[in-house]
Amino acid sequence: MLDPGDPAPDFDLQGTADDGVGAYRLSAATTRAPAVVAFVPEDDPDSRSLLDSLAITDWASVSDAVAVFGVLPADIDDCRSLAGALSLPYPLLADTHGVANQFGVRKQDGSVQRAAFVVDQRCRVRAAAVFDDPDGSAPDLDPILRGLADL
Repeated sequence: MLDPGDPAPDFDLQGTADDGVGAYRLSAATTRAPAVVAFVPEDDPDSRSLLDSLAITDWASVSDAVAVFGVLPADIDDCRSLAGALSLPYPLLADTHGVANQFGVRKQDGSVQRAAFVVDQRCRVRAAAVFDDPDGSAPDLDPILRGLADL
């Protein structure tokens, strides 16, 4: 898994955009603001909990601006369905290009860890957290919030 200080791999992925589909590039997003990139393995209660927590977080309390991306190892139709079901206020990106591998969150069994990264405006990882508690409770986003506040 990438550590703070590591360069964040740039990506170009399709993702949800209002009622349609858009193209998202990490380096383009971080030229304007830091980004939070969160990986979820699938549409399950624990993944939904992380995505919901990202949706209700008051990002403005720690940063003037922040881009938030959820990344799911699925096709764009599955991402659209899940984003619509959860009414996500941020894009859910279809990881069809192995971005989870590049961030080091793909496990040996092929699944993806629930994890989030803060990426600064130089496209470097500033904070990282893994959310391994599969108990359905809301994940502790404090490491991510602290990473943003430290920018």
